[in-house]
This record gives sequence, C-alpha cells and structure tokens, in this order.
Amino acid sequence: MIMNEPERFVEICGMVGHYSERITGNSIVDAYFGPLQMAPDRQERDASSDELLHELVVLLEDCSDNMVATLRRDYMLGEIDSMRVVVEWLAGEEMSYGALVEGLFGIEMKRFSDSDLDAATDALRGLLSQHPGDDLKEKVEKFYEQGRIRGEDLRQLIVGELQQKAKEVGDMFRNRIFSVIGEAVTDNGVEYKTVQNEPWSGYNYYQGNYRSLNCFNIDRPFNKDNLLGVVYHEYEHHVSNLWREKAYEENKWTELSIVPLHTGRCVISEGTADTAKDFLEVSVDDPRKRIVDALYVLRRMVSINAAIMLNREKRGADEVVDFLAERGLRPRKDAEGSLDFIRPTRSDGRPNLWAPYVFNYFVGRTQFVLPAYEKAKSEDELKRFFQTVYLNPFSLSSRTWFQAFDWL
Repeated sequence: MIMNEPERFVEICGMVGHYSERITGNSIVDAYFGPLQMAPDRQERDASSDELLHELVVLLEDCSDNMVATLRRDYMLGEIDSMRVVVEWLAGEEMSYGALVEGLFGIEMKRFSDSDLDAATDALRGLLSQHPGDDLKEKVEKFYEQGRIRGEDLRQLIVGELQQKAKEVGDMFRNRIFSVIGEAVTDNGVEYKTVQNEPWSGYNYYQGNYRSLNCFNIDRPFNKDNLLGVVYHEYEHHVSNLWREKAYEENKWTELSIVPLHTGRCVISEGTADTAKDFLEVSVDDPRKRIVDALYVLRRMVSINAAIMLNREKRGADEVVDFLAERGLRPRKDAEGSLDFIRPTRSDGRPNLWAPYVFNYFVGRTQFVLPAYEKAKSEDELKRFFQTVYLNPFSLSSRTWFQAFDWL
C-alpha cells in the first residue's frame, strides 16, 4: 500500500520510539490514538540508526516537495527534523549540549546570570520576610514543612482530593475557555494514580478516547500548596490532547494521531501547561500561592543552570547538587532527587532521554506562551488566542508558534 507523508510520519515515529526505548529505556512516543495498522507496537523494532536516518531524510525531502507551504507542512518538517536529531544523538554522533537542545526543540540554550538568580531570590525574600527562620533557606524549609505531605497521606490526597480537584479544573476549562472558543470537546476524564522510581514528579499519560491517566511520583517530596499547582499543569496537557484527538478525527490529519516527545511541540506543550493557571485566571491573592509562584521562577532557572553544569560543563554531581541546594533553596536530599531528571546518563549507564528536556517549561512559558497570552488579553483577543491554541494544533510548536500568531 502506498502511504502519504503523514502516514509515513506515524510509522517512522513508532520505529524511532522502539529505537529510543532500546537505547535509553524510554520511547519518544508519548501517546497514540490512530489507526490500528499504524500503531507503534506494529512497527519494526530493530531498525538501525542509519536506516532511521535515511527514512527521516527522505520523508523531510518528500514533505518539502509535496506538501503545500502551510503551517501544517512547517509543523511536520520541524517534527521530523527533531526526530532526526534524536536518532543522531542516541547513535552517539558528537554534538554539543547546546546544539542538542536547539536541534530537538528549536530554542536557544541560555544560562541565567548570577544577577538573574539574585533578582528571583530577592523577590522570594520579600514575600517570606514575615515568616519564621534565621535566613532565607530556613524560611523556605519551614514554609514547605508546613504543607509537607508524605507516604499514605500523600497517596490518599492524590487519589481522593486531587481527583476531585481535577473535576473542578475540568469545569473551569469548559466554563472559562471552551465557552470563549465557542466549541465543545469530549472529555472522558482523568484518573489519578501514584507511582515510584521515576525521574519526574508528575506525568500525564494520554490514553486516547478522550481520557488520561495522571501519575504522581510519591518518591518525591510534595507540599500541598505546589501539588495543587501541578494539577493545573497536568490537566492542561490532557485538555491539549483532547483537542488534538478531535482535530485528528474530524480532519483526518493522520500525523496528529501520534504524540512524539523531544520535538518543538514539547516547548509549547510545557509552556501552555505552565500557563494554565493564567488561562483560567486562578487568583493569586493567597500569600502562600504567591510564594509558591516565586519559588517556581527561581527553581526553574536554577534547574536550567544545573543542567548546563552537568551536561555542557561536565561538573561533578556533588557540585551540582550543592548548587541546586544552595541557589534553589532546597534540602540536599530533594536536590539529589531532582538530579535524576537532568543528568546525562541513567544509573544503569544508558543515556538519559530527559537530560535536555528541562528548558521547555520555563522557555515555553516565558518566551512563547505567556507573552502571547498577555498581549491577546490586553488587546481583547482572547477568543482568537484560545482558538489558535486549541483549534489549530499545528500552531503548537516552537517552529510554528510565531507564524501562527503573526496576527497578534
């Protein structure tokens, strides 16, 4: 059977997913809800890097030659090129950490200066000025201890209170965003589950059929204040995929039926998720929420610098943990746990697929999504903003975002 470019894209994604899983233990395929015959599990599992690179280069050329020059084509070209970089990286091709980040995500790697970190630290210091503690780090630790939750209490919170909170957040999306868009989408809900032995704190597994499984890693320390914030982030991932699945079903855009990691899509995906509370106009009048938001800014910046220290500058793990603990105002044990996400290799010596990923959250929010949202809000264009974000899935990539919003 002769396949068109979108169909070949789906099949090659599945093959690259098998390759990345073979090398790292993780597939780059994050979700699939397309035709059964093109499902990732049915694709060749043992393709070599050379075979994959050949397939990807040919597909790039065919998309350039055969697809009309639209946002859809540019989105496809960006996704394919990112997968090419994935394969080259995992095959051991020599490239700098900065080139890897830019090649995967289409963003420039940037280290934050000491003055950037000092400004974020000073903002936090002002918010905690009346809180107990001899210095800022102790104030932060005491603040977190007040809301710290562990073990069985944490599990019960996740499967109980957070499950209910997710329903409330779903209603907020329908009432505050979908009503503005003027269209509805099926939402079969989100199930909450606890997991262990993962490098992340929370993860949205989109299941297809308009439903998701949201997992929380109870190996990580949680504070009730920031845990509720994670609900907004993960639920927005669910919402974005609801609209993606609807677009696939209604328009037969086959390439949307597979959701790959480590492409320009991830920049906007994490950016919209980290801006979900802004989209929903969640009040930050609560002083504790303002502190959590200030900590978010500081720790995202510190984590980016720590990733550069580990992966580009080849600093030792102990030095990086010290940096995370001191500049990120974390207990050392928490800092050690966060290292798993950004270190270049896993404990078993295999490449860590997540090592370049940390940039997407802060960059996606501050350089792409939040500025566009704030401008649209100031110009009374929120309807068109949300229509572009949720009704045009080809806008959701660092490679196409500014093109999609050239009207703003």
